[in-house]
Amino acid sequence: MTETIFALSSGAPPSGVAVVRVSGPRVRFVFETTIGSVPAPRRAVLRDIVSGDQPIDRGLVLFFPGPGSFTGEDIAEFHLHGGRAVLAAFLAYLGAVPGLRLAEAGEFTRRAFD
Repeated sequence: MTETIFALSSGAPPSGVAVVRVSGPRVRFVFETTIGSVPAPRRAVLRDIVSGDQPIDRGLVLFFPGPGSFTGEDIAEFHLHGGRAVLAAFLAYLGAVPGLRLAEAGEFTRRAFD
């Protein structure tokens, strides 16, 4: 089974918006545990983003189901406020989820060609 990877896809914080992408088989689990459900494919929805019972942010989320996504896998995009605290909290949450790990440089693109 392929590991699920995540990474900041926008510029370094602080910024107005931070985009975090997640790709792999645990994407649906990430949606269910952070926003409560999997959004409709390719539709941006505004949701509260939480870690357990702790709020992280309110932002736009998108779901790109595989195999019709960039990597060919299910992909989640989280458009968060770009402050360091929000981004650090969300990345810490993702890093604590079993089966998720930080992507290596260029790994999303490599998956697109595998």
